[in-house]
Amino acid sequence: MIRITVPATSANLGIGYDTLGMAVSLYAQIQMDRADTLTITGCPEEFRNAHNMVYQAFVYALRAWGEESFPVSIDIQTEVPVARGLGSSSTLVVAGIMGAAALTGHTITREELVALATALEGHPDNVAPAILGAAVCSFTPEGELPRCLRYDVSPRLRFITVIPPYEVHTSEARKVVPQEVPLSTAVWQMGRIAGLTRGLETGNLDLIAAANDDRLQEPYRRELIPDYDAIRATCLAGGAKTLWISGSGSTLMAVTDDTIVAKFLQVRLREQFPSCETHILTCDTEGAQIEYL
Repeated sequence: MIRITVPATSANLGIGYDTLGMAVSLYAQIQMDRADTLTITGCPEEFRNAHNMVYQAFVYALRAWGEESFPVSIDIQTEVPVARGLGSSSTLVVAGIMGAAALTGHTITREELVALATALEGHPDNVAPAILGAAVCSFTPEGELPRCLRYDVSPRLRFITVIPPYEVHTSEARKVVPQEVPLSTAVWQMGRIAGLTRGLETGNLDLIAAANDDRLQEPYRRELIPDYDAIRATCLAGGAKTLWISGSGSTLMAVTDDTIVAKFLQVRLREQFPSCETHILTCDTEGAQIEYL
């Protein structure tokens, strides 16, 4: 039996639409083993079948390697909420591929793992940091595999994560983003992506805040999150330096480098938004891990 641990991720990081992502300290743990019949536990009944994302990724990887699928037992224990912008589907996809490799003795590199997971997810922005850890900027050259640039994130940074009790589906969030933008908007984004990644590396909060001024997607997606303005105002008034929508939402993520500020802000958020789940997270530096039980 094997256990695979995969971190949640925050994609886009405000300014880096479909290019930036960061692994954070919420985790999904999936145990897998060969079995006589497909058995899935630890998740709602509706997902305990062959359409389960872990099993689908498991089958996909085996077919990519020219191997036949076989029945397995899968147990899913996860802290990552579904459809909240924290990469829940990526954690399952990555686990399924890693499980396929482990249970067949297939040696898989992180590069191959990113490529297979990207083929299933459609974009590397969530799967790449889930696999590599830290912050990752990803792009895919025409006809080639994804290229992933990994950036260390300052351990001083704390990410106050607010998870509202409602979903924002990626398909809906993509519909509100303009398909064409002025040249000035493209130029605005480019410099700020470099500024944000440098700020995360150095822990420079002023640089992070200055760079995190998105014009491509957040002005449109914030309308899908009824609590956006109130949570943002509370976070900034409570000492956070800036805030972004995690992935397509509804999760919001504020940033500080002061643990005391983060804890006081978490208390304030829980008082003002009792229906929201809140966490103080750090950047996960290890990415997906596997152990044999």
